[in-house]
Amino acid sequence: GAAAEEELPKSITAYDDYCAETLTPFIAACAAIGGDANQCAEVVKEAWDAQRAYLLMASKCKKVTGPDCQNLEPFKAIAAALQKANGLRLGRNFINHEKTVKEGLQALQWVTMEPKPREWIENFVGGSDFWSNKIRTEFKRNTDKFDQNQHDFCTHFHNMLDKLHKEYVKEYHLTGVTWNFKPGAMDAKSFSAPAAPPAAPAPAAAPAAAKPAAAAASGGDEGGIGALGAALKAKGNAASGLNKVTKDMQTWRADYKGGDKPVPVAKPKVAPRAKVIKTKGTKQCEFKRQGMRWCVEAQTSEDGVVEVAVTDVKHSVNIYGCFEATINITGKVKSVSIDACEKCKVLLDTSISAIELVNSKRMQVQVRETAPTIAIDKTDGILVYLSRDCLDAQFLCAKSSEMNVSWPDENGDFQEICIPEQFQHKLILDGATPAISAGVSDLYSH
Repeated sequence: GAAAEEELPKSITAYDDYCAETLTPFIAACAAIGGDANQCAEVVKEAWDAQRAYLLMASKCKKVTGPDCQNLEPFKAIAAALQKANGLRLGRNFINHEKTVKEGLQALQWVTMEPKPREWIENFVGGSDFWSNKIRTEFKRNTDKFDQNQHDFCTHFHNMLDKLHKEYVKEYHLTGVTWNFKPGAMDAKSFSAPAAPPAAPAPAAAPAAAKPAAAAASGGDEGGIGALGAALKAKGNAASGLNKVTKDMQTWRADYKGGDKPVPVAKPKVAPRAKVIKTKGTKQCEFKRQGMRWCVEAQTSEDGVVEVAVTDVKHSVNIYGCFEATINITGKVKSVSIDACEKCKVLLDTSISAIELVNSKRMQVQVRETAPTIAIDKTDGILVYLSRDCLDAQFLCAKSSEMNVSWPDENGDFQEICIPEQFQHKLILDGATPAISAGVSDLYSH
């Protein structure tokens, strides 16, 4: 009880306070939403408990470095939680919740990152917000679908990652996980983590539906045909409760030979389709002094988050032939060029001149600070997220379709609007030289 709590180091009591402030409200928000959101709460709780066990081990044990960290039981628990999160397959209404959690949980690998664990966590805050902002947009304020619980889900999950690196890790693990350097510290391989704190209480189950017999009994003195009709209505379907006729009961089938059971017919096995990786160019992510540019080519989702750290404003970034990749560009960059990519996410801080997209499909670009110009050419499917400081950016578009722009309003809720694809023109012949006018089609006036 109290004695056990007194033995906890300050870093662990601070972690428990941090979880009470962020994790508990997140679990409550999931319970309020219900359905598959509870699976999100379960996997996040498991991951944060594993993180606590790792930090508790570090506070009591001698430091373990290199690959040996991955053989420790608490780290295996973190890896198992991440694997469980990657295995989530939620319903259609919870796709963005699933991706928010999957992206955010990658930040927990900070426990093996030195000397800048905070930067590792910060890399996944933006990626997680990318998907949670879609939830905010779907359930935005002043609409019929507005749901405060959905906004709480996004806010509390963001706070869990944000306060993890801005407050907790900054205070107790600034250059990496702090180990016990005192004489007589335990060997980490022999450490056994105590039971994790209890999870938040699950929401109460809905009362079971009344049985048809009870429904019939409550119908008063009615009997006969009336009682039968009431029972069928209580069932909801006149056919419910009937046994399903399986193939082995269908004696008219050609494969039924008259015995007790039909002769089994082996079903042909269909080989699963191999996933097509549509990359181009030579796989690389490196800086080339000739041209002062970063070359990012042929990256995929298997490469994780591709980090490009720009240290000079004269450098530019060229992204070519990537497929389903996530590319995070930090620092001020001269320009960003994206060519022949598909289903990629590109996040950047500041572009001094322009962001250019050409020959690409189903792209997402997020500007965290500023970019004066965004040029879109021969691109089908592009969603651009702008920051509050980038609302005066101009768009230059040609031969492109399905273009959308999203930005935060005064309440922090993301709004979205499409870039017109259809225009109307009219000849102007009343001047000295012929001209033609251009205006947006009436299709976009509503």
